Amino acid sequence: FFFIHFLVFRFFFFSLLGCFSSDGLFSAQSMAHCAHSRLASYSHNTRTALVLRKRAAKTRAASKGFADGRTNTTPGEKAQTPSLGKLLNGCPLFFVGDDTEVNERVAEAFAEQLRGYTPLSTSKVVGEMNGVEDGDAVARDEGEDAAALAEAAVLETASTFVRTAVACRGGGGGAAARGACWRHIHGGIGVWLDGRDGKPQANRKVLPQDEAYSLAEVKVVFEACTDVEVTTQSIVPKVEEALIALMTNFEREAEKKGMPEGQRSLAAKKLLYVKLGARGDWPEIQPPEWQPE
Repeated sequence: FFFIHFLVFRFFFFSLLGCFSSDGLFSAQSMAHCAHSRLASYSHNTRTALVLRKRAAKTRAASKGFADGRTNTTPGEKAQTPSLGKLLNGCPLFFVGDDTEVNERVAEAFAEQLRGYTPLSTSKVVGEMNGVEDGDAVARDEGEDAAALAEAAVLETASTFVRTAVACRGGGGGAAARGACWRHIHGGIGVWLDGRDGKPQANRKVLPQDEAYSLAEVKVVFEACTDVEVTTQSIVPKVEEALIALMTNFEREAEKKGMPEGQRSLAAKKLLYVKLGARGDWPEIQPPEWQPE
C-alpha cells in the first residue's frame, strides 16, 4: 500500500515539473489545472494502481500454467525454442499506434497466448477512473492534455508490473504519441503497430506522432482492414516473430560482449531500468546515483 502511494506521489511531482503538450510541454492552463486538482489527482491515481493490481492478480490466479514462461501448446506439440514466453520472462509489452482498437485486440491476443499475462487498455482505465467510457471521452470533456496526463499515470504504474500486455490510446492524442511518456513505456518492450491504407510508402504522410512511436523496439506494418478481427490475426504472428528476433539478437550480442549470464537478456535489462526508477536513460542505463536534469 505504501509503495502504491509512493509511485503516485512520484508521478505527480514529476508531472508538475515536466508537463508537456504537442511541442513537449503542457500548456500553462494544464499546469494550473494540475495544481488545482492535486488531491483529486492523488486519489484518482491511487485508485488506478489498485484497479491494475486487482486485475493482474485475478488473471494470474486463473492462469497457473505460466510458471515455466512458455506459450500455449497443444498436447504432443513441442514449444518453440526459444519460446516467446521464456524470453519475455514476465516483461510487459506496450502496443502503440494510431488505431486504439487494433492495439487493444492485439494486446488481448498476446495476453491469451502468454498464459498469466493481463491485457490492459489505458484508454478504458482512464475512462473508468473518470466515470466515462474511455480516454476519448475524457479528451472531449477536458481536453487532450488532461487525457494524456491521466494516461501517463496509468503507464507509469503499468510499467512496474510484470506479465501485462498494455494497449495504448491511439489517434495521435495519447500519451504514447508524446515522447516524454516513453520513459515509462521503456519499462517494457514497445511495439509500434503501424497501419497503412494501401498507399505506397513514398506517398504516406509522416504524422507528428510517428517520431514518438519510432522509439518502440519493434515496428510491424500492416494493411488496415474494416474487419478488425482479420487485421489482428494477420498482425499477431508478425509481432511474435519480431519479438523473438529482437530478444534472441540481444542475447547473442550480450554473449559476444562477455556480459555475465544473468545480464544477457533484454527482460533483465528492462527490469533493472524500472528498479532504478525509469529515469529516461534508456537504453544507456546510468549508475544509480545519476539524476535526470
